[in-house]
Amino acid sequence: MVKPIKILYIIDELNCKLGGTENQLIKLLHGLNKEKFQVRVLRFKNRSWSQINSSILQCDESVIDIYKFNRISTYINFIKLIQFIREYKPHVVHTFFPVGNILGVIAARLAGVENTVSSRRDYGEWMNSRYLMATRIANKFVTKIVANSYSVKTLTEKREHTRNGQVEVILNGINTTEFYNIRKDTDLKARLNIPEHDKVVGIVANFSPVKHHDTFIKAAGEITAVRKDVSFVLVGTGEMQRELESLGASLNIAHKLVFAGPQADVIPYLSIMDVGVNCSVREGLSNAIMEYMAAGIPCVVSNANGNIDLITHDENGYTFEIDDYRTLAKLILGLLDDAATRRKFIKNARRKIEYEMSLEAMLFRFEHFYRSMVR
Repeated sequence: MVKPIKILYIIDELNCKLGGTENQLIKLLHGLNKEKFQVRVLRFKNRSWSQINSSILQCDESVIDIYKFNRISTYINFIKLIQFIREYKPHVVHTFFPVGNILGVIAARLAGVENTVSSRRDYGEWMNSRYLMATRIANKFVTKIVANSYSVKTLTEKREHTRNGQVEVILNGINTTEFYNIRKDTDLKARLNIPEHDKVVGIVANFSPVKHHDTFIKAAGEITAVRKDVSFVLVGTGEMQRELESLGASLNIAHKLVFAGPQADVIPYLSIMDVGVNCSVREGLSNAIMEYMAAGIPCVVSNANGNIDLITHDENGYTFEIDDYRTLAKLILGLLDDAATRRKFIKNARRKIEYEMSLEAMLFRFEHFYRSMVR
């Protein structure tokens, strides 16, 4: 009987299950064939959420505190990390987040692990010159780097000076069956004080500067000037909410904006959307857009980076130039009035998701990826 491949996942922290990276890691832990793969998680921070929800991982986990670099204990714990990896003897160490992608990689190589994988899932806007230099050094010890979109791969190769062929793309995966045949939650519309016959344009994204919600609200102002039967739902949370609410009030459309807050289950909100929007200035591969596509919601998204890996203009959705709220408004209005285009976008988007970004497709690619490394 062939022994399972042992994979140790190292991640800085797990503070929720809804973040893109955390969500994809949990899907890997749950979905990899248990007869072929033995998985374990090691965290550098012991967040309260992780302690309460550790069972969600469905595998063994460990914590070694490595995050405060002004403490001697951090450097002692780095030695413990090397010892832990050496004793566990994984075939593959796969790291996530900045510290994991640097210290996790170096520790794995010092422990004698031959196959090390690090992850790139965004555009590194947080990465200062020190992190970049340390990451370039760590990359010398990395076997492969996995990016979640082709645009992230291109940026990683350019910025981090990676070796030829070092970066591979494995697209995010979602469980498509969760989003099929969703019944419209008319009661939710009532609870949100949305008129029964209003069309709903939605955006699912936390209120951070990179998401450019102001573009969405300005477009809502343009649309409201033309149609009075459209409401706008914003699912997410963040410090910018007050600023966005003030913008809506200044445009006299506050009565048409619904700030729904963060939602553990977005499906009821997707069920009432007629159009899904993303206005980001930077994206890796947006889980929200993938969920729109799987749920049968025609999309209008900015042409930022990973968005165009998902949406091809006028084929399975519309794209618009970043911050061009007038074009965004025109495209939304056009979709609301054009049932044939909506049907075309829904059909083509679902086909793309099923063949390229279903959970099954992602798991198949990762299983093949790990087996090819170990072999």
